[in-house]
Amino acid sequence: MSPIEQKAHHDFIMGASMLSFFQRRKTSPTTPSNAAAGFIKPESSDTLLSTPRRRQLIENIWQRTSLPRAQFDTLYVQAFRSYAALVQHLPASENHHHAYHGGMLDHGLEIVAYALKIRQMYLLPIGAPPESQAAQSEAWSAASAYGALVHDLGKIAVDVQVELADGTTWHPWHGPLDQPYRFKYVKGRDYRLHGAASSLIYTNVIPAKALDWLSGFPELWAQLVFAFAGQYEHADILGEIVSQADQASVAQELGGNPGRAMSAPRQSIQRQLAEGLRML
Repeated sequence: MSPIEQKAHHDFIMGASMLSFFQRRKTSPTTPSNAAAGFIKPESSDTLLSTPRRRQLIENIWQRTSLPRAQFDTLYVQAFRSYAALVQHLPASENHHHAYHGGMLDHGLEIVAYALKIRQMYLLPIGAPPESQAAQSEAWSAASAYGALVHDLGKIAVDVQVELADGTTWHPWHGPLDQPYRFKYVKGRDYRLHGAASSLIYTNVIPAKALDWLSGFPELWAQLVFAFAGQYEHADILGEIVSQADQASVAQELGGNPGRAMSAPRQSIQRQLAEGLRML
C-alpha cells in the first residue's frame, strides 16, 4: 500500500461520523415536475439546492473549510449554484451509481465533501516550507473542491443527449437550460470521454476570479488543469484526492465500504472495481 493510500485509509477510519452522515441520507430523491409528457421543467439553482440533504451537504462542506460564511459563499456556493443550474435533474449514470433524477447534483456535492475530508490529511504543497503551506492552505482546499465538483461534469456534454421542448438539442457550453427538456443516453458512447469533456465546460461552473487566484500557484495550477481534463495520473496529489473521493462516493451510494475500496492495493479486484464504477 502506498503512503497516499495509507493516509486515505486512515482518513476514512477517522471519518466514521462523516460516513454515517452519508448513510443516513437514503431518502427518496426529489421527483421533478413534468412540463409536458416526457419533459422536465428546469428549476432555479436555489430550488435545486434547497432540499434538506443538499443543504446538509453544503453545511458539511463549509465545516471542512476555515472560511467565514461570506467568503465561503463566494468561493464555493457560487460554484454549486452554477453546477446545479447546468446539471439540473440529470442522473450521474445510466444504470449504476446515482442513477436517478438529480443524481449528478447529489454526487457532485458528495464528492466535494469527501475531497475536503481527504485533503485535511495533507500539508500542501508537499515538501514546501511551513509558511508557504499556511499561505496556500485555502487555495489547495478550493482546488480539491473544484476538481471534485467537475470531475463528472463532462457527462452532460458527451454521455447524454438533451432535447429541448422546441425540438432543438441543448449543449452545456451554451449555458443553463431555459426550457423544458428530456434526455437519453448516447448509444455506443466512449466511457473514457467524459473526463476530458469536463474541460469544455468547467469555466461555466468555476468563478473566473477563483481561477485567476488559483492560477497564481504554479504547482497547484498544473495539477488542477490536469484534473479538469480528467488526466488524474498527471495531477499528482490533487488527482489522488479527487479519485479517492469519487470512489468513496460511488462505494457509499452502492452500499459498499468507501475506506476498504480506497485502501485496497491498486491492482486488487476491489480497487479495479471501484475505478471501473466511476466510468459508468
